[in-house]
Amino acid sequence: MEKKELRLLIAIFLVTLTIRLIFAFLIPNLTYDSYFHLRQVENVLHNGIPAYTDPYSYGGTETRFLPLFYYFNALFALILPLELLAKIIPNILLASLTIITYLISTKITENKTGPFISATIAGLLPILYSTNSFTIETLALPLIFLTIYSFLNIKNQKYIYLYIFLFLASCLTSTATILIIIGLGIYLLLSIIEGKKLENTEKELILFSLFFFIWTQFIFFKQNFLDRGLNFIWQNIPSSLIQSYFPIFSLSQTIILLSIIPLLAGIYTIYLSLFQLKNSRSFLLISFVISTSILAWFNLIQFNLALSFIGIILAILFSTFYEEIINYLRKTKLSHFENKFTIILILLLLLTLIYPATTQALQQETPPNEAIYAFKSMTENTLVDTIILSQLKEGNLISFYGQRKNFMDDHFISTKDAETRLKDLKTIYTTTFQTEALRLFDKYNIQYLIITKNAKQVYNYTNPPYINPDCFYLIYKYHQNDIYKIKCTLKNRNIK
Repeated sequence: MEKKELRLLIAIFLVTLTIRLIFAFLIPNLTYDSYFHLRQVENVLHNGIPAYTDPYSYGGTETRFLPLFYYFNALFALILPLELLAKIIPNILLASLTIITYLISTKITENKTGPFISATIAGLLPILYSTNSFTIETLALPLIFLTIYSFLNIKNQKYIYLYIFLFLASCLTSTATILIIIGLGIYLLLSIIEGKKLENTEKELILFSLFFFIWTQFIFFKQNFLDRGLNFIWQNIPSSLIQSYFPIFSLSQTIILLSIIPLLAGIYTIYLSLFQLKNSRSFLLISFVISTSILAWFNLIQFNLALSFIGIILAILFSTFYEEIINYLRKTKLSHFENKFTIILILLLLLTLIYPATTQALQQETPPNEAIYAFKSMTENTLVDTIILSQLKEGNLISFYGQRKNFMDDHFISTKDAETRLKDLKTIYTTTFQTEALRLFDKYNIQYLIITKNAKQVYNYTNPPYINPDCFYLIYKYHQNDIYKIKCTLKNRNIK
């Protein structure tokens, strides 16, 4: 790579990172689901291992998950405050996709400009603009695409070792690594159909990847599978929430989150690669699009992750699309129009990417500061080893800030009765009968109830109708965020 090209690539990375960090610090807090992961990093930092025996989630439970994300971030937590780290490191990782996209693009095109345009698209993909999300995917996506880049270079022996290392890291980071396995399987099938002979190294790495992935997932999730059965595949998500995790395909939403130009260009490039160009290197990327689409269709992978993965691949394939367009122009009388075409194309891309990315970033669902203060107050205003009930999405805030047991959070794989608990949680927030609420408080031994401003907006009331001073003692109130101590049971309505 020439110095000029290197400087341009670094500039794209830095601009992307700057934009992401501006949004990350413009929005004061992290997304609700981030706090589970933040607490696990904290556990690694203080105890050396994640909290597989979780004292807070679901009132205390055994849970299993892949650990590398937490150890990776714990290294940075040695020098950065935890909540500052949670905003900086994920955005650096996702901004690095610009560099990875460029590197992969150079393997499928000979054009010098196309890979830079692909890198720019990857840096501005709206689906990736959850800038305040501290989740496993922020590490998994760069790892998976670096693994793909290594596979494209396996003719060089040093990349074989790099592939093995990155694949092992991916297996210990996210179950989304299955995208690599199924993608390689489809790549093998396409190669056979097209009469492309695979090298022995490719076959051996594909076989190794399959067995190692199965082995690692068996080690970590054997008990979950035995306990939950097929529900393990869908992470034991309650049926009433399946639609939010695995929504029905929406063309309009897909166009917004992936941007119309990369989407159409990607579809066109896939057609060309399969039926005209016969670009064997594009086969691999197309295989990953097919595998991700299949998994998303059968609700085996979450919608946002599927779109993120496909979006990055479409960004890479855009370099091939650009090369084909430029080659066509050069064969016509419009060859002098090449530079103007490139400028117009980049401007159109920016117009269709920047606004949706900005909207996506500003619409992130994060808890307001007033609610955070309420959860922090629990350490002083509630007794240790008590169970506190909140909305589902707020459960991780109780564990992280309040350091108390939550009734329920979004880590459903931790419990066998997620369906029943969710139903009872909604009943507590919506019932008009105090006896029904007290029955459920008794059932789960719940001692405190938090009703945040968000809960009041969701259920459209000031407080549940059954709240009264005889049975509910208000121990904290700030900006419509209330915490009550439950004084009554069905047996005795005035127990303190």
